[in-house]
Amino acid sequence: MGIPPPEDGALVFREVNGEILALDNRSNQIHQLNSTASFIWRLCRDGVDEHETAVAFAAVFEVDDETARGDVADTVQRLRMLNLVG
Repeated sequence: MGIPPPEDGALVFREVNGEILALDNRSNQIHQLNSTASFIWRLCRDGVDEHETAVAFAAVFEVDDETARGDVADTVQRLRMLNLVG
């Protein structure tokens, strides 16, 4: 996983109050990621695989492993659909 390569400023990311805002100039949309999605996005950005992301998610948000795996998988799928991660 990772962030798609920049395409002349096609994607611009900013952190505001601990949450990620993504400006997608290709689709003229702004995406606001809540705190859990922002956490997952940061780990994707840093190249952490989905399994390790789920382990970290479970520890930080104090959820069981199954919930963490499901939440991470769903969020990563959504981030990919929005082209916010590779």
